[in-house]
Amino acid sequence: MKKKLLMLTSLLAVTSIAACANPSNTSSNGDVSTSEDMTGKRYATMTVEHSTIPAGGSFYDTCKPTLIYHDKDGTETNYTDWKNVASYKLVDKDGNEYTGGEALKEGEYTAIGTAKNKEAEVKITVTNGNPEKGAEGKGYKTYYKEDFENLSVMKHQATGALGAGKFPSLGKPKMIVVPVIFKDMAGAEDFTKEEIEVIEKAFFGEASDTSWQSVKSFYKSSSYGNLEIEGEVAPEQYVYNKTVAEAERQGSGVAAAITQAAANWYIQKYNKNVLDYDSDRDGYIDGVNIIYKTTAKDKNDGGLDMWWNYTSCATSAPNIGAPTTHRYFFSEFKYISTSYYTRPNPTIDAHTLIHENGHLLGLNDYYSYDKTDDGVGTEAPGGCADMMDMNVGDHNGYSKMLYNWLREKKAGSKGVNLMHVDGSSDNFTLRLNSFTDEGDLILIRNTTEDPWNKTPYDEYIIMQYYTTTGVNTGDMHGYGEWKQLTNSHGGTYEYPGLQVFHVDSRLAAQVGTGTDTKNLVKGGYEYFDPILDAADPIPENDTFLDNGKWIGAPIQMTDNTGSRSKWINEGRLDKDGNIREISAILSSGVNGLKGSSYYTLFGAPTNLFNTKEWADAHDDINFFPGSNTYSNFRMREFFAHGDNDLVFNDGSTFNWTVSVEQQDETGCTLHFVNNDSIK
Repeated sequence: MKKKLLMLTSLLAVTSIAACANPSNTSSNGDVSTSEDMTGKRYATMTVEHSTIPAGGSFYDTCKPTLIYHDKDGTETNYTDWKNVASYKLVDKDGNEYTGGEALKEGEYTAIGTAKNKEAEVKITVTNGNPEKGAEGKGYKTYYKEDFENLSVMKHQATGALGAGKFPSLGKPKMIVVPVIFKDMAGAEDFTKEEIEVIEKAFFGEASDTSWQSVKSFYKSSSYGNLEIEGEVAPEQYVYNKTVAEAERQGSGVAAAITQAAANWYIQKYNKNVLDYDSDRDGYIDGVNIIYKTTAKDKNDGGLDMWWNYTSCATSAPNIGAPTTHRYFFSEFKYISTSYYTRPNPTIDAHTLIHENGHLLGLNDYYSYDKTDDGVGTEAPGGCADMMDMNVGDHNGYSKMLYNWLREKKAGSKGVNLMHVDGSSDNFTLRLNSFTDEGDLILIRNTTEDPWNKTPYDEYIIMQYYTTTGVNTGDMHGYGEWKQLTNSHGGTYEYPGLQVFHVDSRLAAQVGTGTDTKNLVKGGYEYFDPILDAADPIPENDTFLDNGKWIGAPIQMTDNTGSRSKWINEGRLDKDGNIREISAILSSGVNGLKGSSYYTLFGAPTNLFNTKEWADAHDDINFFPGSNTYSNFRMREFFAHGDNDLVFNDGSTFNWTVSVEQQDETGCTLHFVNNDSIK
């Protein structure tokens, strides 16, 4: 609403100018040039709210132009926001050109707005602005593990994957791993001692024991030591008491049956205390991994869906005294020992195991399940280079927030250093260190009209500095499977740069009135932000509040598969295929992740935000077209929900321009300018 009011004011100003006897083009202050009579001609006029802005601001978002097209008959049309119709460029005194959404350096500029091939010019001045050095309370506020104690995906069954019984994301929980074959394979297709050792190393070995990382080493590194997965692999195989063909006739439920039987066999045969495998005391065994062999074709080769690698849940009830088997991973052995790596011998490839254990921990897939009629993928909203997208590299900052891998308040704690840009400074710089190594993470949204709700379950932007270190190293030159299948880089990035993601993880619930079930009146759905204050806990189930309001069980609205995503339309839950849980924002400003050719951008350096100086220093690859600037105008192609592509899904306007001013191998300096603070 604020933007519309501003534009209306500007439009009225321009209209009054155009009513003069001899209309003509206008300058930045709305002064009329009488050099040419424009009566009966087509022309454009442009005014700006601010002709002087600080360095780091962008023309469109900070100067706030109004661009009017005047037809021969005197009709005036506001083309300010019309993508693909209006365009803007800036020219400095040396003739260098910049786009309308690019962060500008100190100097004098001519801004040129074009509507229907008619140009209008204004002069603007960009001052130094004297940005302050960001610090706690001067630009951002730090949030800690204690602040997210009751907000992790593990504790909220309505969020993430598969509901209750998530594997704990903190501490040293233990999992059970069992090699499984079928009774008609016994004696002919047995697991060898060497193969069981491969499984052991894939799950619990050191990184050096594998071709990249084990499950344990990956999660210890990715979590900054907050999660150290323990457990053991059964020292011998479990033989399921059905043949492969009989198992197939059982259908998709056979995986759960096998898991329950194998876990019970292991605990009983090796005299294990089942309570040791329920570290969070929720009545469920924390996690069971089944590594099976089969003589059937797997799903990839035209076999049944059951012969594949997936995470699911058995239909068991929790039992605190005797925890039951619930959440499990079902995976074929051949996906552990692949030909995609050449060392050591035998090769040990834990990519699939690590990804699926992300589901055990509660995360959704960040790739899309939607396909064309020919079975071709239609998009890659997560940007591919992420563990919960295409199984490569690290977990992103949103995932780690859901896991609550944040630092503790005590000095020296390791974890995500979550810095929320809170509006305590309107113009500041900040050093952002390697996300994988140091955990630095920026969270930002509108800081004045609709601030962050202080939970992971909101809509916001996150920024993290990608480096080719830690768990990113193994895939920085591409991962063999994806290089072969997509004929692309197919891995994490070969060079450092700023990653930007748009997160929409809002929760919603049906609401109503009544103090008990007898007089309960259910109403429509609402998002949690209007329902609860930030200090209130998010309820797990339907709840009666002291004020007489009833709140139904929370619902996660968004998904990275468009056909599954929902939004609230006049109290109803409606599908909206444009909303995603987490979307990579590419520095080019072009959403090449939509469409079946998305894989060409898998690991492309143009996805990252970099300075031109950094790109020029690495002339062995093609960094550009890219940019160092995140602004509403540049990134509008990534915001497609509703009629206005300059706002978030929730209707709020992002009021910041952020640019990379300097960078190196370990971090970058970001410059933040509040677009709404210019006077």
